[in-house]
Amino acid sequence: MPVSREDGLDVSTKPLMGLNGSFEPGIKQRTISLNSDTGGGHMVVEIPAGWTNPRGFCTASQDMYILEGDFTHGNQRMISGCYGFIPKGVAYGPLKSEKGCRILVFYGGPYDFVRSEEHQEKCEIERLRANEKTWDIPWEDPMKNMVEKSTYKNPETGEPARPAGAFVKILRWDKDPEEQIALVAQAPGFIDPGTEVHPHNECLYLISGDCYIGYTYDTKKRNDVKTGIILEKDHYLSRPPGIFHGPVTTHSGLYWITYMSDGYHGIFKDVPEWREMTESYFENASYR
Repeated sequence: MPVSREDGLDVSTKPLMGLNGSFEPGIKQRTISLNSDTGGGHMVVEIPAGWTNPRGFCTASQDMYILEGDFTHGNQRMISGCYGFIPKGVAYGPLKSEKGCRILVFYGGPYDFVRSEEHQEKCEIERLRANEKTWDIPWEDPMKNMVEKSTYKNPETGEPARPAGAFVKILRWDKDPEEQIALVAQAPGFIDPGTEVHPHNECLYLISGDCYIGYTYDTKKRNDVKTGIILEKDHYLSRPPGIFHGPVTTHSGLYWITYMSDGYHGIFKDVPEWREMTESYFENASYR
């Protein structure tokens, strides 16, 4: 079930539109990708200061990450950096935002909000993650829990690895359906010197920092080559299986939230000109 492809979307360029459901006026959303097979997708929800809404449930599961501002559902007040997972049919609320907010939402099916004091029958309330403060979750080496397969080899040991300077926090990893949500940090000067391709969907939202991607192309359409993609805060990538991308670097460091439809599988391929490409980016980077 491939996602739609976005190679470097500036989210602010997507139109603000209404959000489907029984919501009070003022709430809007920017759709940033869709999955035509499931009816799910990814969007950034924007809520004005002082907005309120009665309790209800959504017809799709929701991963929610607060990009900025505050959002309260029931007695749970979420602020920038908080994460939650609300299974479909689980009632939550009432809803409000004191100062206004922007929320990144990954939803798993056709989206509708139904006002209700009660949960929908047979909902999986035991899976609810109401409000997790992500700064309390420790950073880990991605090889510890996130990566299931990597053909990149540590140049010193020859063992499967990821390039030095990347750290992760896994927020959710479910097996049915297979979905992994994680925060990924890459240190200033991080370099992944080759291209990689994944057999699964991969979507990334740049929360902060900068990123350079040397090449992006579809393995089935080698003429579809894009070079020198530069991303800044609030840019988004969405890759169906089979999209080669790299080398990847960051000048000032970066902070992603990622969605994958499987545990991480990375097939690595050398790019002989990686040093020339990354150093050219460093020379011209304006992110200080």
